[in-house]
Formats: sequence, structure tokens, C-alpha cells
Amino acid sequence: MVCSCKQSCACDKSIEVLSRLLANSYILFLKTQNIHWNVESCAFRGIHLMTEEHYNDLFAAIDVIAERIRMVGGKSPATFKEFLEIASINDNLNAETSEEMLKALLLDHKTIRDDIKNGIKTINDSDDFGTVDVLNSRLAFHEKIIWMLKSTIA
Repeated sequence: MVCSCKQSCACDKSIEVLSRLLANSYILFLKTQNIHWNVESCAFRGIHLMTEEHYNDLFAAIDVIAERIRMVGGKSPATFKEFLEIASINDNLNAETSEEMLKALLLDHKTIRDDIKNGIKTINDSDDFGTVDVLNSRLAFHEKIIWMLKSTIA
């Protein structure tokens, strides 16, 4: 993804970081919805409701992230192929039990959290405060979900 100004500029870093976050968020949205639909457990209701809250938040964030990419001059990736090419997580869910499913989500949230932290460091000096704000908001979400998943698995 390259800035629409067709030159190498600070917004290229923002577009790259945001595009990866968008791809990761979309894949995690689908994976979370998969678990929401397919989990079987004595804790079904709690997991079902928790994952619904998570995928609803992810769904709203996807639009915010895509629009931010446009605001900084980029073109938002919008196909599964593009998402899979730039994402840090994958769409595989090789989990049978509810615990394995939650552990898979936990790992993905940790990966995204680490990507966001690196992204903030990457663009922190570029004066793109709006993007840093979006990233900080998403970081807080993923850190909260990490805590919730760890507590649920424990």
C-alpha cells in the first residue's frame, strides 16, 4: 500500500501499519465469529456472549481503520487475498475444544497487540497523531481481551 501522493513519505508507514491492522482485524473478526458459532462447552453461554462482544467491536474497528487508511492517502485493502498476504495472523482454526479455541484467540490478540506496539513506534515521530490515536485505541482493546481470555482459560 502506497500513499496516493505517489512519493515516499511519512504516510507510507502509517498506511503499512494500518493495512496490517485492518487485515489482522478482519481475519480475527472471522475467527472469533467461527468460535461464536461453533464452540461447544459447559461454558457455552459465556463464551458465546463474550465472542459476540468481541466480533462486534472488531467489526466497528474495521471501518475506522479502513477509513483512516483513506484519510492518510492510501487505498484500503479489501479482499481476502490481500488480507492474507499482509496479515500477521492466519485464518486457520485447528481447535477442537473450547479451551483450544480460546488459546488460539489469545495468541492472535497477543500477536496483534505486539504489531500495534511496533506500529506506534514506527510512526510515532511522523506527526500522524490521528493514526497513533487509532492504534492506541485498538491496543487498549486487545490488551483487555488478552486479560479476559487469560481469565476465562484459567
